[in-house]
Amino acid sequence: MNAPAPDMQASPPWSLRRRLALGLTLTVGGVLAAMFLALDYWIDHEIYQRMDHALLERVRTVSNTLQERDLAQLERLMPEYDPDGHTEFFTVYDHRGHALLHSSSSGGMVLPVGPQRLGTPRYYDVTLPDGHAGRALASRLPGVAPEHAPRLLVVATEREGWDRTERRIHFTLLGGVALALVLVVVLGLLVVQRAFAVLRRAGSHVAAVDVQTPPRPIGADFPVELKPFASAFDTGLRRLYESAARERRFARDAAHELRTPLAEIRVTAESALAGADPAQARHGLQAAIEACARMQRSVDTLLLLSRLESGLEGPSPDPLDLAVLVADTAMALRTAAAQRRIDLRTTLPEAAWVRSDFGIVERIVSNLLRNAIDYAPEGGEVQCRLQRGDGEWWLTVANAAPELEQDDLLQFGRRFWRKQSEGGTAHHAGLGLALTFGLAEVLPLPLRFSLDAGRLSARLGPWPTL
Repeated sequence: MNAPAPDMQASPPWSLRRRLALGLTLTVGGVLAAMFLALDYWIDHEIYQRMDHALLERVRTVSNTLQERDLAQLERLMPEYDPDGHTEFFTVYDHRGHALLHSSSSGGMVLPVGPQRLGTPRYYDVTLPDGHAGRALASRLPGVAPEHAPRLLVVATEREGWDRTERRIHFTLLGGVALALVLVVVLGLLVVQRAFAVLRRAGSHVAAVDVQTPPRPIGADFPVELKPFASAFDTGLRRLYESAARERRFARDAAHELRTPLAEIRVTAESALAGADPAQARHGLQAAIEACARMQRSVDTLLLLSRLESGLEGPSPDPLDLAVLVADTAMALRTAAAQRRIDLRTTLPEAAWVRSDFGIVERIVSNLLRNAIDYAPEGGEVQCRLQRGDGEWWLTVANAAPELEQDDLLQFGRRFWRKQSEGGTAHHAGLGLALTFGLAEVLPLPLRFSLDAGRLSARLGPWPTL
């Protein structure tokens, strides 16, 4: 046996939780990482700005002191540069790059002048004389007298305290980012778990439904995002139940409708076999053929009704002259009317152009006229009128119906309903009006019946005028 093709194999199962966790981790983690980098850059920039601002203030202080005091008095006037400080340092260079003075905290060492290509003032990182990391600022000092050459002042401060603060902020941010990421993923999974609980309850409800009874709609407690799914699911399930109901109704109706013709065929066949008269046998065969024809018409009508109810049969609207259609249909039925001495009268305009489905409208008009001819008292009258009102066309078919009552109108359109005095299944199966109502709904076109003083009227319309 050949192995199934790759594209025919079922895709491996996947976990929504796992995909969600991975997606949230990558997405939220990426956003938080970008935020961390941005904050880290901003914090570093802010710390450096503060250190550089402090260095600039110290340069100004030292510069002012050097302008007013002798170099030897500088350390006494600025105690932060004494040997016990070990946090603040300075060095003064002459224009030839020789050190003129340095702070006592330098331990006899001088501060580097930094990359001279940056010019002055210039900020740069240095290693302090005590071996600690520091930040330095080199700035030009004007000469004490105009004839003196400018000097270079280098001021440095220890930055380890700033670095510790920066590291604490970094670790705090990193911990906050990690905690936020974990919280987002956990909360997302909890929300999905809650949605899954709703789906599990709905699944249990659907699994417990009865085959004969459609379940109540799901999704009452669904979140808004799942409402479209619930609506689509309810629609699909309703269509399945409607399809099953149509199939059961078709089988029931077919059995109901075919039972009597089959019995007639059997009786006539048995009579033909029992009798020796060829005329009687011929009459029995003719009756059997007529019963078969009635069965064929019933089955065709049931199939058409089933297609209409399922939506398989739909209208194809085209421009048509309603007056011509009604006239041709009435002409085709005049022979049937003459057999019962029915006076079929039509009142039609010269033209009545509308947009509708020719075949469906013709079937409706034919059914209405045929019912009126068959059920009107023999020798009576059937009126067919096509009239216009408010830019719309209305078709009215009226006939005398002395045996009908107002309550009978409620039964119109119900399958296999027949007035008892009509003689059972001899001519009508009770499906004509059901089919007519079904066809009218497809267009869609309202069809109404009224009974006034023993006269039945069927009113079909309106059709908008073209």
